[in-house]
Amino acid sequence: MGLLDYYRQFEDVDEVEANRARRARRARERALALEQVPALDLSGTEWPEFPNSEVMNASIFTARGRINGYPDRHAEAVRRALAARHEVEPERIVLGNGAAELLQAAALVLMGEGDELLTPWPSYPLYPLMAARAGGRPAPVASVEGLPDAVNERTRLVVLCNPNDPTGAYLPAEAVASLASRLPHRVQLLIDEALVHFQDAEAVDAVLRLTDAFPRMLVVRTFSKIYGLSGLRAGYAVGSPASTGLLDAISPVLGVNALTQSAIDQALKIGGPEVERRRLSVIEQRTRLLDALHDMPVEPCDSQANFVWLKARELSGTELAARLRRHGVVVAPGGPLGAADHVRITVRDEPATDRLLAALGKAFGG
Repeated sequence: MGLLDYYRQFEDVDEVEANRARRARRARERALALEQVPALDLSGTEWPEFPNSEVMNASIFTARGRINGYPDRHAEAVRRALAARHEVEPERIVLGNGAAELLQAAALVLMGEGDELLTPWPSYPLYPLMAARAGGRPAPVASVEGLPDAVNERTRLVVLCNPNDPTGAYLPAEAVASLASRLPHRVQLLIDEALVHFQDAEAVDAVLRLTDAFPRMLVVRTFSKIYGLSGLRAGYAVGSPASTGLLDAISPVLGVNALTQSAIDQALKIGGPEVERRRLSVIEQRTRLLDALHDMPVEPCDSQANFVWLKARELSGTELAARLRRHGVVVAPGGPLGAADHVRITVRDEPATDRLLAALGKAFGG
């Protein structure tokens, strides 16, 4: 067939009919695409996006050039960068393979057989496991206000997740200082600030600054949440000038790997604008979500975290989670987190909130 013959075969094609056929095909394609939309996972607390490519490239560069050498086990460069950011001496900071490792190490150092770890409940499920692994036992307390009165002669640790996971509650620096001042000398206060960048109640370092005044307070942070570096397992602890012995005791014996150190160093250099963008997005969408929830048959808790903790008035947490799953949204049932009648729903960006609110409307028969 020649070129002219090829084009002549289309001379009798009705353009209107062809357009109608194309529109029908596109409609079928859109319907199929909608059927294949993956579920929106709002059950975790880590950040869903990759970090800046330069942060990942820093690790790759280190891997290509120094993978055969031992890392700086004291992480001097990273500790200096963190010290400058928090306006403390580098000796008051220790780097670990995730915040969880540092918290567990503190429990192992400070607790003995039969000692108690106090924490408000519900809270992060790691804390009871920390106590058990250290030979002690967890002692859940119904509220933060009840912590000082729950202290007894076996209490060695008070652990406060701030903002709290899963409730999202935040204890401001003034209240933390009041709690610290009421604890006996033998009790160490651990503040887990994994989610602190998402709160807008006060300055991000407001509680951390208390380590200047309280020698038996340790603040632990992570790069797994707002920085989006969960896979590298990086966290750090900040203590008082008098806590260097404890910091040395909980630091990893051989330090943190070189790839992680390079990524953290680069994230601290260039990650500020991206962290702020993520923070503002969560704060905006959290406010929007909480406002919308007040018109639904649910009871949400005020939150200063990147999630909302709520219960439905006539459904268990498992049943609400199952309904949302049927409408394409995955949330965390509250049972494993300490309250079976609740669910925890992660806050992300505007499209995620749109899908979540649509799914909630369908779940409640809207």
